Amino acid sequence: MKPIAHKGFSIILTNELYWSKAYQSLTLSARNLLWCMVAELKYTGKRGSKKHPFCYTNNGKIAFTEYEWKKQGLGASATYLRARNQLIEVGFIKITYRGGFACGDMNRYELLFIEGVKRDDKRWKRYPDENWKNEIPTSKDFPIGKRTRFKKSKNTLKNDTLNGTNPPKELAPSKETSLKDKGVTDDFRPIKTPVC
Repeated sequence: MKPIAHKGFSIILTNELYWSKAYQSLTLSARNLLWCMVAELKYTGKRGSKKHPFCYTNNGKIAFTEYEWKKQGLGASATYLRARNQLIEVGFIKITYRGGFACGDMNRYELLFIEGVKRDDKRWKRYPDENWKNEIPTSKDFPIGKRTRFKKSKNTLKNDTLNGTNPPKELAPSKETSLKDKGVTDDFRPIKTPVC
């Protein structure tokens, strides 16, 4: 894996993008992730050439994983997920393929702010009025630990604590009358500090 500092960028940061409400609302980690994804872009042609026009070839197939994020020293997994979710919410990226079903199967993303994206698809321009929180992936019916979650059949606290309607042993409230039975005397006096 090539260090992110040695990868080249093929995008020009415009005033419209930089000063947009969507870009200004991003955290530093979300901005870092955005530029990591930009560094993954591949292109053909030259800007301004009619014979060989400039075109991104892998937009919609970009993959920058949590593993790469951590390996580059950019943060933890939770930081990556928060940054990715924020980029989806403000409309800079869109998931084109949901991975994670096998080894090497990873999410694929499309960048929505680069050259070649249709004007209607540039969601980030509509950000304060619209957001895309509903497109943030969540795991429904997470199967791990479902069978062992919240089970009362193996409760180990039946003898010494109050469990349901059964009173605990040796602590029945009807048997306790006062603290004097336990040897506690009334020797509690407040400590008065001298006033200078």
